[in-house]
Amino acid sequence: MKTTFKLILSLIILFLFVYSCSKDESGPEDPISPELTFSVEDLDGNTFVDNQLLEFSTLEYPDASLGFNVRNTSSETIGMRIEVENISGTDGSMMELCFGECYFGVSTGTSYPTSPSMPNVNIEPGQTQPSSGDHFFNMDAGDGNTAVEYAFKFYLADENGIQDGNSFRLRYRYSQN
Repeated sequence: MKTTFKLILSLIILFLFVYSCSKDESGPEDPISPELTFSVEDLDGNTFVDNQLLEFSTLEYPDASLGFNVRNTSSETIGMRIEVENISGTDGSMMELCFGECYFGVSTGTSYPTSPSMPNVNIEPGQTQPSSGDHFFNMDAGDGNTAVEYAFKFYLADENGIQDGNSFRLRYRYSQN
């Protein structure tokens, strides 16, 4: 009886030890680093919220232009890109996107900058992008009945321009009314 009791007690202690050790193990690493973060701001320093819709009722510059800054809120240099996720009410040929460089005409599924040799806009810790004048500017009235809308995704990218971190979305909409 004493041997059975000792065996059962030993098994219980072993089980508790193994169970407690398994709780100490961390799960799989999250591929998105929480330390590398950014915010997107207007030119006055006001922070946009994720998936914010920005509406415009003019095609005239500068009122139809949305100037922005990307602020690196991490302690390391980050690489940033902008992808055009969706376009509706237009073909994108009358949208000017400036982020590091200016592009007249955008395409769904394309990320900017487009240069393979410089795929990212690199931003130092606590700073905004070094280029000035970055903006979205639509000049397409569409068909006059349907709103012209663009969905942009800002994202952290590795040295090859591949997304490897957090993302943030803004929507730009033009309608006559």
